[in-house]
Amino acid sequence: MDVLTRFGLVALGGCLGSLARYLIGDLLSRRLDSGFPWTTWVINVTGSFVLGLLVVLISERTLDPRWRLFLGIGFCGAYTTFSTFELETQTLVADGQWLRAFGNVVLSVGVGFGALLLGMALGKKL
Repeated sequence: MDVLTRFGLVALGGCLGSLARYLIGDLLSRRLDSGFPWTTWVINVTGSFVLGLLVVLISERTLDPRWRLFLGIGFCGAYTTFSTFELETQTLVADGQWLRAFGNVVLSVGVGFGALLLGMALGKKL
């Protein structure tokens, strides 16, 4: 596969991932206002799930490896928001909301990891 094709797959996936991130984030932020960063949490968990599913489908099934460029690197790379997660956690700490900051870290990492495993398990069954 040539370089232009690889770049194009990553760029298209990244474009769609960032648009999905924006649209889902906008939708959730208008509905959820609890002081907890649910929008980022939902996006990171669903992104972890998609990445886990994709890893298994590529490594253990016959899914074309170009999907890794498009979905794994492009889409999930632009869709997930780990840097935003870090910033929001730091903001909670700076505001003295240690329990919420701790909850954000534990839930994001724990449930995100669980979603990754769930995606991988589903991928094995397909």
